[in-house]
Amino acid sequence: MKSKYILYTILLILIGSGSFLFGLISCQTANSASAGEEQVSGGAKQETQTSVLPKTRGSVSSLLIPDIDSEKGTQKPLFDKTNQILKVWTSLKTMNGVINVMQSAQVRGNYFIESSVNPVEFLTPFESALGKVSAMILRAFSVITFQKVLLSIAGYLVFLILIPLCVLIALIILWTHEDKTKLHRIFISSVLVSIIIPLAIPASIQVSSLLGNKIMANEINTLVASIEEKGKTAKTMEDDITRTRRTGNSIINFMPRVRDLSDSMIDDAVKYYIIFLFINIIFPILALLIIFFLTRYVVRLILGK
Repeated sequence: MKSKYILYTILLILIGSGSFLFGLISCQTANSASAGEEQVSGGAKQETQTSVLPKTRGSVSSLLIPDIDSEKGTQKPLFDKTNQILKVWTSLKTMNGVINVMQSAQVRGNYFIESSVNPVEFLTPFESALGKVSAMILRAFSVITFQKVLLSIAGYLVFLILIPLCVLIALIILWTHEDKTKLHRIFISSVLVSIIIPLAIPASIQVSSLLGNKIMANEINTLVASIEEKGKTAKTMEDDITRTRRTGNSIINFMPRVRDLSDSMIDDAVKYYIIFLFINIIFPILALLIIFFLTRYVVRLILGK
């Protein structure tokens, strides 16, 4: 029985120390590479500095602790999502620019002859709605940025702190547990938790990526393409309005087109945002909760509780 204590203790210590060492090496490698790149960018001793730069992190390290600006691995879906959100936001701002051009026109004068329509009053509701939807899209961008940062630093926290802490708790339980027949169960549970912890956050993000890139890909791509196309139409319309104003002709005929285009773009953007909420916020949280409760259930099952 004493030999089992020693064996399990040694294995747990190896897991904890190996986790801490892996996280420390990954952190130092990333920092050294960044410092080396800054030195090379200065231009002095470029050839010498390049030769002593540390190699990039291995595939395992990059997978478990991906860089925040990486376009590969777990970060790639988030990188693509930020570009997609920026396209939507840019199109909305373009439409908002069209409304601003219309509102800046003089109500009186050649632009609105034979019309009592005030462009400021007529387009203000659409301008307000576009502003609110644009703010929603920016919040979506902030969520993705937060996920990128979380995915980048969570690996370091897991390997440097959480897994060693779990190992320490497992050692305490191992040496203080009264039922000596459950030593192997305590060890197996500890190993299981140590494996699941670093995979939980990447797995939850992969779930949202799977939904976005496979299940809901057609709906999302259709909405984004529609918003982009309307953004291009809005840009063309803005140029036409500006050119018409310069010639001194009336631009009142643009009013219905601006209204309809704004309304349609707002509708598409709201639909995109609702899908975003489910895919990138609700489902990752649900995935984390499922992983947590499933792990707890399996651990309890192993321990016989």
